[in-house]
Amino acid sequence: MVKDLLAAHRYALALFEIARDLHKDEEIEAELESISKALRSAPEIEKFLSNPGLSLEDKKKFLGRIYQERNHEVYGVLLSFFLVLFEKGRFYLIHEIAAEFKRVADLAQGQGTAELRSAAALNPEAERRIVSRLEKIAGYKITVKSSVDSSLIGGVTVKMRNRVIDDTVLYKIQSIKKELTRIHSI
Repeated sequence: MVKDLLAAHRYALALFEIARDLHKDEEIEAELESISKALRSAPEIEKFLSNPGLSLEDKKKFLGRIYQERNHEVYGVLLSFFLVLFEKGRFYLIHEIAAEFKRVADLAQGQGTAELRSAAALNPEAERRIVSRLEKIAGYKITVKSSVDSSLIGGVTVKMRNRVIDDTVLYKIQSIKKELTRIHSI
């Protein structure tokens, strides 16, 4: 798993360098995100493209038909990139590569994304204060993806890059339970 994440990061970084040299990083990021979403919504296509029994030439023809209407260098770069993934047997990393590409691009632009989960919907002022604190901690501009998870009972969790800040009632209850179990077993 860690090996796959490292590989996804390396592929994303290599693609980002190419995209940045072409001044097409935003377009490639958007297209990667679109492809990842499309494959998640149509797993049969992802399974088809991941089939090792299907020749590289057939995969190239299939993608060529998808991109035939789009005669643009972004699609040429992506088609070449996908062919490398097929050749190396790494196409299954496409979702991780898309996520890593976004992280690399955000970092290069001095931006980042934070996932904010709360037990109840936050009012805009509370969310703004949280974002302000996160930006001070991180040192870059933060875009927040908020969601509500009533199982948290109360409080918030923030996931930012590879850090998780958990200030929920559920987490505190679980911590107390672990501590009491540890004390009881002594």
